[in-house]
Amino acid sequence: MRTQQLLYGAAGVVILIILLLVGVGLSRGSDEAPRARGGGEGFVGAVEKGQQGTVMITVSGGPRGETLPMGSGFVVSSDGLVVTADHVTRGLPVVSVVFADGSVARAELIGADETADVAVYSTTPGKPLSPLVLADSNQVKAGQPVVLIGAPYGLVGTATSGIVSAINRQIGDSSSNRFANGALSGPVTAYIQTDAPLTAGGSGGPLLNAAGQVIGMASARESRGEPGAGLAFAIPSNLVKDVVDQYRNQPSAAPGRPAPSARP
Repeated sequence: MRTQQLLYGAAGVVILIILLLVGVGLSRGSDEAPRARGGGEGFVGAVEKGQQGTVMITVSGGPRGETLPMGSGFVVSSDGLVVTADHVTRGLPVVSVVFADGSVARAELIGADETADVAVYSTTPGKPLSPLVLADSNQVKAGQPVVLIGAPYGLVGTATSGIVSAINRQIGDSSSNRFANGALSGPVTAYIQTDAPLTAGGSGGPLLNAAGQVIGMASARESRGEPGAGLAFAIPSNLVKDVVDQYRNQPSAAPGRPAPSARP
């Protein structure tokens, strides 16, 4: 009888140990899931880089003459070149940018590609800037974690996270590319789709990889009225770079005078 009790006791101890080990494993698994999706502490550096290089696009013209937030953008060169989504500033005569430190500078249009939805501006900042690096968007893979930085509702430096849901995403056609936030006005057929939340005022912000490099620029979203069902689309960084290089290297492109193929 004594032996049987000892055996039962030993078996109970073994079962308890197994349950504890399984519980630890489950706990670790639940901790790792959100870390993998949102980047965890490994994304802190990426967010910091992105926030330093992201700007808010503003325009004067409120009911009381106040400045109104229009969208987001980011710095691409140390001499003050800023890019944003063309639909954010199209038709606006005077545009300013608010940098990460709160300083404000007048932005002069160099050129804009309406088809690509990319606009390039020059600024004269009063202090050194922190330009973001444009990565090779051909290396982007579906499933990789990303961070989107912007100024939704005027909240500069807001970061949201997600994954690349799809690459080379084709959306509609050249006559019906319109979404709840942003207008895709041309036949760009290689959008990066992400589930990182994009809200009003976030268009033009950078989509970053884990290294804090730009892989795309936020252009549009589609939710169809379903809460939590938002789909965001970004212009690949290679296309953004092509537009920037086109106007930066073109002699006829000067502040305040769009290059020949820019918008009227």
